Amino acid sequence: MSIINDIKNTFSMKHNGLNRLLLVNVLLFLAANLTKGILGLAGYSFTPVHLQLALNSNFSFFAEHFWTLFTYMFYHLDFFHIFFNMLWLYSIGNVFAEFIGSKRIVAVYVLGGLAGGILFMLAGNFLPGSRGLLLGASAGVMAIVIATAVYAPNLVMNVFLLGPVRLKYIALVCFILTSLIDIDSSNTGGKISHIGGAAFGLIFALQYRKGNDLTRGLTGILDSILNLFSRKPRSNVKVAYKRPIPDDVYNERKVNEQKKVNEILDKISRSGYESLSKDEKDFLFNASRKM
Repeated sequence: MSIINDIKNTFSMKHNGLNRLLLVNVLLFLAANLTKGILGLAGYSFTPVHLQLALNSNFSFFAEHFWTLFTYMFYHLDFFHIFFNMLWLYSIGNVFAEFIGSKRIVAVYVLGGLAGGILFMLAGNFLPGSRGLLLGASAGVMAIVIATAVYAPNLVMNVFLLGPVRLKYIALVCFILTSLIDIDSSNTGGKISHIGGAAFGLIFALQYRKGNDLTRGLTGILDSILNLFSRKPRSNVKVAYKRPIPDDVYNERKVNEQKKVNEILDKISRSGYESLSKDEKDFLFNASRKM
């Protein structure tokens, strides 16, 4: 029961979007492979189940299986496929959460996955070589990688065997290797979906730096859904009425806060994260928690 409680806590905790994404992907991977094994031992094919989860580029098939545009981005069958996707998600996702806020990471992942899935289906109907089935978190992860790199391009990360490397170069190499190299291979559809995810991540980060949050609507919907499953303890403590802040004052505070965040990001671009003072690091951390 402890494992079940841990899973429940992961979904009920606020500001825990990265862990939710990791958990959903891993649980679906385990469930799919367990089901595949059981069906195989019983002499049945796993294909009918596979078709209910993977995204098909055929429009007529998709019309009857529309939910696959969402399920495909959490669905893996191959161990190394999910391993590398989750490794990228965890490594860059933590940076995303620190700079942009963990509250938005699920929305960027989902919207990036939707962009990748839609581009995959469009390509499958105009480029015969890209037809087939699509599964995996790559498009959503690519959206997070590109969004983080565009928002904080000169952040230095330690790469195994290479040492300190700026995030913009890590993202560029990742995009080229996984999306452009050998694009006419057997995984053409998957590479095209990476391009869709990367495009959304780029647009999101550019707009977010201007103060426009493209994930606001979806983030609100996801918060509402999570609130339905989170239990709030009853309390007899009366909360004193607090007069709401006027809109003009609130908007001015948000503009000033975003301006200071941009100044800190520019400083990181010039001198690196370690050049920040403790107050600047605390301000950036607190700002990301409120985002």
